[in-house]
Amino acid sequence: MNKLLVFALLLFSIPTTAKSLPPILDYLPSCAPMVVDGIYVEKKLTGSANSKLIESSFQLVRQKAKEKRVDAVIITNLIQTNKLIITADLIDFCDEDDSLSSVSTAYNRLSRRPLSFERTTAQPTQRIASAITVPEPEKIVVRTQPSKTYSSGVVGTSSKNFKPALMSQLELAKLAAKAHKRHKPSTNVTLSGAYGININNSTEYVLNILGPASATFTLSADTTAWLYGRDLWLFIENDQVKKIAYKERSLLTYTGKNAILYEESFDNNWLIDDKARFRDDVSEVRQKLNYLKQKSKAEYTVSNNDNLLKLDFAEYSSYNENEPDLLLSGFTFYSRQYDKDEQHIQYSQMNLDLLDDLLIPTAKPAKLKIQDLVTHYVPNVINYSDDGSWEVLSKNIQVKHENNTIKQVKLSESINYPIESDEEFSRFLNQINIPSTKQGMMDRYAGKATFWSENMTVKNPDYEIRAEFATEDPDALLISLEVEYL
Repeated sequence: MNKLLVFALLLFSIPTTAKSLPPILDYLPSCAPMVVDGIYVEKKLTGSANSKLIESSFQLVRQKAKEKRVDAVIITNLIQTNKLIITADLIDFCDEDDSLSSVSTAYNRLSRRPLSFERTTAQPTQRIASAITVPEPEKIVVRTQPSKTYSSGVVGTSSKNFKPALMSQLELAKLAAKAHKRHKPSTNVTLSGAYGININNSTEYVLNILGPASATFTLSADTTAWLYGRDLWLFIENDQVKKIAYKERSLLTYTGKNAILYEESFDNNWLIDDKARFRDDVSEVRQKLNYLKQKSKAEYTVSNNDNLLKLDFAEYSSYNENEPDLLLSGFTFYSRQYDKDEQHIQYSQMNLDLLDDLLIPTAKPAKLKIQDLVTHYVPNVINYSDDGSWEVLSKNIQVKHENNTIKQVKLSESINYPIESDEEFSRFLNQINIPSTKQGMMDRYAGKATFWSENMTVKNPDYEIRAEFATEDPDALLISLEVEYL
């Protein structure tokens, strides 16, 4: 991830008209935005009115957004202590959908939190399909966890009778409604817990407090990772929480994060011991939390007999300082008895010939079930994206299915670290007989496809193909390919 930049703010106004700059949003987009970059702005308070400093800071953020050629800005944090600190996401709207939801952003364009804004476990309106009427919460079977009947430590099952982990929109809505009826969890992080969750709490308890995870991934035969928002991770072993971490660089790349809905309830809103905030300077954090022990320049800890809380700091470049600023960027809260550092997501195995058939369909494609495609199943799901829930079969492949019949298949660059090179992605495309360039797609669909800018569509009575390329050039590499069966 590119380093965020700390910009020195000038006291005079920036000579750019406000109308020509990307807007600061008051409400989250209806469709999950693509986060292109992040901005960190810092200004020491002087005798000037704070409102003027905030106004000029917002103007600078919008100017940077224009330079990045993004659609809009979401202010994620605004702190006034002995200095003014603003963090923001620079975002692009989804294709052909720049509508806004009814979910307020953390801060609006007037630099204020909305009066009605509450951090709640209720899912945004776009999380629940509009056609669904949510009944009274009831006890339902949660299928987001891997089976605990693995033999010999093998992850997943090769049985064709496996039950896919993907839940219906109704099931997700019931779980969300159940959590919504309870009190909202604290976003505070201490040695006793984080977001209302303690070490060794059960998955049932987590669901009752936080609702369904945005995504769940299998790390080993007995360990799963639940993701809330785009950066808050709960690591669960044998149905119990063992670690909670907020990391901007964790298991998922930007491609993976952008596949998941941005969540104001979980992203960039935590406090350490109700005092230290995300992006606080290291000196401020040490002053607020004077009990911390320094382990290294970028790591501080506090612990007791049972648990340990680690605070991570990262350097951010500054235009007006010789040395970069060291700012609070994340935390890890875990049991002393848990010493695992799982870094790899375990994926399903697929029949590559059938995968080729799905991604490059014939005129009359046969209907395939997920059990036809998958030869060895490992449960990984994205519950909340801008267009519903997806079964994640590999770092490059996701599918959507109804009653196990595949309705959509999506191919993309790797969603998890390590980031694969263009050569590695091209080799994978060649392995499944997918043209890796725009010219290759033009040749494959000559006379059938519509091309504009970096995009391609092929429409057929039985399916629709949508592709995106890195640039408009003929030799541009394929970035994503999606096939929807009608």
